[in-house]
Amino acid sequence: MSKIRRTMMLSSAVTMSQLQQSMDTISNNMANINRTGYQRREDSFSDLLFQQTDHQRVSQPEGNRLTPEGIRVGNGAGISQTALRYDQGAVQETERALDFALAEAGVFFPVQTEDGQAFTRDGAFYLSETVPGADTWQLVTREGDVLTNGDGEPFVVPGQASDFTLDPDGTLVADLMEGGSATLGELEVATIERPQLLEAMGNNLFQLPDLAALDVDEADVLGFDVAGADQVTQGALEQSNVDMAMEMTNLMEMQRSYGMHARNITQQDEMMGLVNSLR
Repeated sequence: MSKIRRTMMLSSAVTMSQLQQSMDTISNNMANINRTGYQRREDSFSDLLFQQTDHQRVSQPEGNRLTPEGIRVGNGAGISQTALRYDQGAVQETERALDFALAEAGVFFPVQTEDGQAFTRDGAFYLSETVPGADTWQLVTREGDVLTNGDGEPFVVPGQASDFTLDPDGTLVADLMEGGSATLGELEVATIERPQLLEAMGNNLFQLPDLAALDVDEADVLGFDVAGADQVTQGALEQSNVDMAMEMTNLMEMQRSYGMHARNITQQDEMMGLVNSLR
């Protein structure tokens, strides 16, 4: 029986480490509840390997038995997957011309980073000078990543631009201070058919893995569409899709389970100490 107790202690210890990782995930969600376009993460658990411990040397003829003979002892539970949940977040009006809220789940703004193409749901963009003294600008995220179209081309904004308008057909137009307007191009959004393939890069950015290594055709995963009025709202931002009440409930469940396994280790240790004192 001491072997079984040690196995049960090991099972609880392994499960506690996995519960701690899940609590870290929940804490990260709660810390980013006010981050624009943040996509919450959710852990899934699965049982680890179980082993059969037989307590009878000779099998008994129990034809009507519905449970395995002996004791099944497992090695605990582990996190099988940490998945991004692409639920639509609430849309908050800002009345700022360069704020764009995505109104459809599963679509992203394509941006160019130092590491290549990436995707984000944070639609707050700013003007950044392309070359000092060139009097031309480009649209960038708050981290400086450049907003592009589906072909990877940035939007070139003239220095005289004073305001911006997104037409219902997805055309982005800049109003000039001297009068008139300049067409910057069509604002496009990226549609990811298999969003669970996306890898988090930090700063609300995601990238696709090496699709060739996965034997996946890029055309089957990634597509670009002109941002229509039903997909993008100007003058607004999408908030995070984190539900504080749900996260608090999940955190309490993880903490209670953690405490239960901690008590199990303590009780098994006390029982082993009692057995050893009787010898």
